[in-house]
Amino acid sequence: MRLVRRTLLATLAVTVTALPLAGTAAHATGGPSVDVVVRGASVEAAGQAVQRAGGDVGLTLALVNGVSAHVPQSAVAGLEAEGFSVVPDAAAHVVADDFDPTAYDTSLGAIDPGAGWGSDAGKGIGVALVDTGVANTPDLAGRLVRGPDFSGEGDGIDHYGHGTFMAGLIAGDGTSSRLAGGPIHTGVAPAARVISVKVAGADGSTSLSKLIAGIGWVVVHQDEVGASVLNLSFGVDAPMPYEANPLSAAVEAAWSSGLTVVVAAGNGGPGHVTSPGDDPYVLTVGASDPHGTVTVADDTVAPWSGSNSSPRYDKPDVLAPGVGIVSLRAPGSTLDTAFPAARIGTDYFRGSGTSMATALTSGAAAVLLQHHPFATPDDVKGAIGGSAVSFGPKVVGGALDLAAADAAPWRGDWEQHYPIVFGGLGLGLHQMPWVGTRWSGTTWSGTRWSGTTWSGTRWSGSTWSGTTWSGTTWSGSTWSGTRWSGSTWSGSTWSGSTWSGTTWSGSTWSGSTWSGTTWSGSTWSGTTWSGSTWSGSTWSSALWGL
Repeated sequence: MRLVRRTLLATLAVTVTALPLAGTAAHATGGPSVDVVVRGASVEAAGQAVQRAGGDVGLTLALVNGVSAHVPQSAVAGLEAEGFSVVPDAAAHVVADDFDPTAYDTSLGAIDPGAGWGSDAGKGIGVALVDTGVANTPDLAGRLVRGPDFSGEGDGIDHYGHGTFMAGLIAGDGTSSRLAGGPIHTGVAPAARVISVKVAGADGSTSLSKLIAGIGWVVVHQDEVGASVLNLSFGVDAPMPYEANPLSAAVEAAWSSGLTVVVAAGNGGPGHVTSPGDDPYVLTVGASDPHGTVTVADDTVAPWSGSNSSPRYDKPDVLAPGVGIVSLRAPGSTLDTAFPAARIGTDYFRGSGTSMATALTSGAAAVLLQHHPFATPDDVKGAIGGSAVSFGPKVVGGALDLAAADAAPWRGDWEQHYPIVFGGLGLGLHQMPWVGTRWSGTTWSGTRWSGTTWSGTRWSGSTWSGTTWSGTTWSGSTWSGTRWSGSTWSGSTWSGSTWSGTTWSGSTWSGSTWSGTTWSGSTWSGTTWSGSTWSGSTWSSALWGL
């Protein structure tokens, strides 16, 4: 897997931070324009095609061999005729299902962390959080790494309130609650590190291209910042098979690079799973209602939790508590202001959704990787899904049981074999870059997949050149391993936090509006798009956060 990761990094490094093709192109064809993601054989080819079509190139999306673009609507058919994939740069919005101040506080015991769980759970493991940023809080002090800010706000701080909540469920250590003398509110992996990549600002809005750019940054810098898990508590309704979805290509690229990608199933209920949770490789999480107890016997599936079945695979892969969950508050944020009754003291907040269940599962994945440091993403997913406690034959997924997953013996069916969307960035990848398991191993005994090197290409050097961010090194320190190994990190912020070319102009849909974007009571209602049809395909209920 190291060979594959290095080849992937070498391919991405050329184009991930800048696109020399970018510029303002005249819209010679006239007429209305639309925001799209264009993919082709390479970033350069996609960018050149956009400019020939009279469009403007936006973000470089090297992870999927594409770019975001603003093009004349009349030019879309021509781009597709040239063999390029063109999909809407779908808007997404951070939401949560509910913020009910009368709900109960779900105990960490509901996921059965086991007798060995403690304050050092997750130590040495980094969890990348692509979300709305993270507020400064004592519960994450010394363990928060701020990556780039794609939202346009430029500060990395959570002004919406969603990302902070997720970070607390993953790795909050309960410092504030201990100081207050009340119930202790802690995340599943209170010693883990959170790497925040901000893609949405104070209004919670973002786009498909920004999400892909955020994922791509994590892939390129995963060794540099020590990321082993990628948490994606969002969902976008995509009216296409996963094989044609650029977001699926992005998460599969992350998976192949060794990141365990944990994704929300969405809040659309039975028969509906949002993207990228519908990708077969990733670990997709639905929400259970533990009814205020730590026993599974009385647990039920939250009625709004997304689920789906197909002849090839079912989703979600596991269920985790998602009703009445307590986590960190982002004071003064959009959610904090909208739902003051959901505050718990001065530091915590309560909410429900598959976002919350996803963050808890990411914390569990961090604990498993602490105990099984050479496990593949397939191993982690297999251990969690294979040890989940069944709710019955008609329920997709079972209850997360961390202790059982930690003790699970490896099984051959953990290894996944589905068609790969992103194709190894043109490098000929037809299966994930590992054979067998490393679940109980102590070293990586092989760096080949199926006995052959990646397209016959070898990594020609032992060092990684070009790992600086905006030309600035990280506290002057290099990263020499793939795990943190319990060492402390001397800095908590990126000293060069700007990202060239990340602003996005014209990000609204021409001729489409949000239908009902007001807060109704304690629930976010009206998450559908009206009038936003695209070449005969309707994008409905674009959701983020769940």
